[in-house]
Amino acid sequence: MRNKWFWKCVDILTVDSCRCCGNELLEGEELVCLECQMHFPLVDSAQEQTPLWQLMVGKVPFRHATTLAYYQPHDAFARLIQDAKFRGQPYTNSFLTRLLLQQLEGSGWPYDIDLIMPVPMHWLRFLKRGYNQVSPIVHTLSEVWHVPYEKRCLVRKRYVKSQLKANGEERLRNEAGTFRIRHPERLQGKHILLVDDVSTTGSTLLACADALLQVEGVSISFLTLGLTLHI
Repeated sequence: MRNKWFWKCVDILTVDSCRCCGNELLEGEELVCLECQMHFPLVDSAQEQTPLWQLMVGKVPFRHATTLAYYQPHDAFARLIQDAKFRGQPYTNSFLTRLLLQQLEGSGWPYDIDLIMPVPMHWLRFLKRGYNQVSPIVHTLSEVWHVPYEKRCLVRKRYVKSQLKANGEERLRNEAGTFRIRHPERLQGKHILLVDDVSTTGSTLLACADALLQVEGVSISFLTLGLTLHI
C-alpha cells in the first residue's frame, strides 16, 4: 500500500508551470504561482470561529475547527481539489496543506491534539480510485506537527454513492451509522483531529464524530482544506 514515502517522492517532482494559469513558475514558487494563490478564496484559518466552526457548532461536541478556503466550483482552488480527488494527483493536497499550515502559524494549532485521523474511504471506492486523497493531508500535518496519525480505528462499513446532488438532509440520512470503531482502547481519552479534503454540509464529519464520541474520553476537532460556500 502506498505510504508517506510515496507522497514525499511525488512532492519532489519539479513542475515548471503554474497548475492554475500555465505561466512559468518563478524561483521559490511551487505548483501554483503566487499571483494565482492571491485569488484563492481563503478564510481566516487562525480565528477561533472559522466558517467550518460555524457550520458544525451545535451539532456535535467539538473543540476546534479550521479550513483553508471556500470551495467554489470552477475556480482555481476548486480545480486543485478536484485534481487531487478525481484526476490522480493526490499530492496536490500536500501543497494545499502546507498553505494551511502557513495560515495557522502562531495560532495555537495543533493545540493538544493526540491523534490525526482521516475520514475513511470504503474499500470498494479505494479500489476504484487507487488512493485516498485525504492521506497526503494527514501525512503532511503529522510530519510538520509531530503528531501521530491513525487510519485503522475508524472504518466506513458501507458504501455510499456520490452525494454531489444530495441536499443536506439527504446527506445526513445517507451517512448516519456509516462508520464504526475498531480497537477503541487505542482511542480512549484522546483528542482526535478529524481531517477531510472538503466539507459541504458537515454530514460526513458529523457521522465520524458520532462514532468516535462513543469511545470513553474522546474529544474531537475538525480540519478541512475546503468548505463549500452556501449562499
